[in-house]
Amino acid sequence: MKKLLLISALALFAGGTTMAQCPSGEVPVTVSISTDAYGTETTWTLTGPGGSPSYSSGGPYTNHGSAGAYPQTPVTVCIPLGSSVTFTITDSYGDGMCCSYGEGYYEVAMNGCTVVATGGEFNASETSTFTTALQIPLDLELVSINLMDVALAGNTNIAGQVKNNGSTDITSYDINYSVDGGALVTQSMTNTIPSCGTYNFTHNTPWDGAAGYHTVVVSVSNVNGGSADDNPANDSKSINTSMATQAVPRVSMVEEFGSSTCPPCFPFAENFTPALENFNTNTPGASVAAVEYHMNWPAPGNDRSYNPDGNTRRGFYGVSGIPSPWLDGREMNGYSTASLIADINSALAVPAFIDLDVTTTLVGNHITVNAVVTPHFDVPSGYKLHIVITEDLYTGSTTVAGYNPYDFHHTMRKMLPNGNGTTLASFVDGQPQTITQSYTLVSGNPQQGNYELWGDVSGVTVVAFVQKTATKQIFQGAVATLATDVNELDQNNDLLGVWPNPTTGMVSMRYGKATTGSAQVEVFNVLGERVMNLSRNFTSTGQTQTLDMSGLESGMYMISVTADGVRSTGRVTVNK
Repeated sequence: MKKLLLISALALFAGGTTMAQCPSGEVPVTVSISTDAYGTETTWTLTGPGGSPSYSSGGPYTNHGSAGAYPQTPVTVCIPLGSSVTFTITDSYGDGMCCSYGEGYYEVAMNGCTVVATGGEFNASETSTFTTALQIPLDLELVSINLMDVALAGNTNIAGQVKNNGSTDITSYDINYSVDGGALVTQSMTNTIPSCGTYNFTHNTPWDGAAGYHTVVVSVSNVNGGSADDNPANDSKSINTSMATQAVPRVSMVEEFGSSTCPPCFPFAENFTPALENFNTNTPGASVAAVEYHMNWPAPGNDRSYNPDGNTRRGFYGVSGIPSPWLDGREMNGYSTASLIADINSALAVPAFIDLDVTTTLVGNHITVNAVVTPHFDVPSGYKLHIVITEDLYTGSTTVAGYNPYDFHHTMRKMLPNGNGTTLASFVDGQPQTITQSYTLVSGNPQQGNYELWGDVSGVTVVAFVQKTATKQIFQGAVATLATDVNELDQNNDLLGVWPNPTTGMVSMRYGKATTGSAQVEVFNVLGERVMNLSRNFTSTGQTQTLDMSGLESGMYMISVTADGVRSTGRVTVNK
């Protein structure tokens, strides 16, 4: 949302500037800059290849006392038609213009509306090269299609945005869509879109989307009564979407990047910590899971909690400034406690379409994590499972002047297998995928680059989340439950099979070896409470017994079978 607001602001102050009336054979190019709080770090140039000729430049700008977006006066320059032009923007501190100190942003436009370069999230510098061209007379562009990656099957609105890139006003056109190569569904439009103007549309015929994976193509045609569009290459877009069979409650995932040597991180934590506590974060049954990654910067960069897994996640998001909080794969809106809580509440209102069931067993310092991912939609690829071992709390020392040692919560100590996660197979509605990861934890000597704990395993919580790699959207999070009283037992979860999953009540259990006596069968809810306790006999290998769970409420449960000093567990969802 912050970026959308910023783009609107740039458009407003660009729109209030009279475009240069360039001589024949020259093209107006406009550079619009909005800095973050540290404007003195930002400079830019507009040049020919190799830096010559120099057409224009700007910055450094003024610093400001708080994070924000600070628009500067746009600069317009006339450049000969057909010239190769290079735009370079530089940040002297090396953290770009976004996002920890405000939503800085830049835009370079040709002929008043053809955007040739945009950005804001970079490190020391960013460069774009384009060729100047005159504005063509008629060009209606389909800019975007507003369809979710996953939605419930049923009526879905086809919406998006079109833009008039040409010099001629557009007064009529058609919006069309087709699904999976089917027939076109057309709506005729008669609204006026002026040169460089945009229009947000919603097609008047909703799509009755059946469950499954679909390709939707949206296009524009019949512009101004059938006149030929001078740039047909941008008349259509294609998007893939999945229609789900059911929605489930969401567990939102909060990721925060910080450091013990980062001065702004400490006042931010005063707001961030109570916001997470408001949701009982990282406790059994909580609707919010969280992890904090520690960086080895700014100077002196000696945070002992920094390790390669956190750096991998930093690179994935392109984080270049801290503190930097992320929610379900996007940067959070606002840094006050109230705004953070509001942002999380908004995220929780979005339905999820994946069940993520995670359990852990601990034998000494060796932890085994078992995650079951059950999608309620089809998709061929593109998703990963991330498992994170976090340390609930430690008090760290800091070299930042003016700050006492501070409590750090939910600190990442290891990701399983690493910060890149585990690639999931194709999603098939209702078909679970089980991923098991193990790791032996070491206590007491965390140093940069290692994965050791500040305390011991009693202060560890495991969280997990499913993320779409291309869009960074997190589709579901989870806080793991710890199998009860298992430390003194051998573990072999391969012995127990449980089906059907999900179930309406009756469950079959197959045990993989003969037992010498009766086996204890326990059922635990997501809070770790034992809700059933009985015995069953598995006197022969592969024997099957039934379990009636119809008296339990809908939800996820762990079934534990203990026999001959070995405990085996399986997970099942009751859907009534």
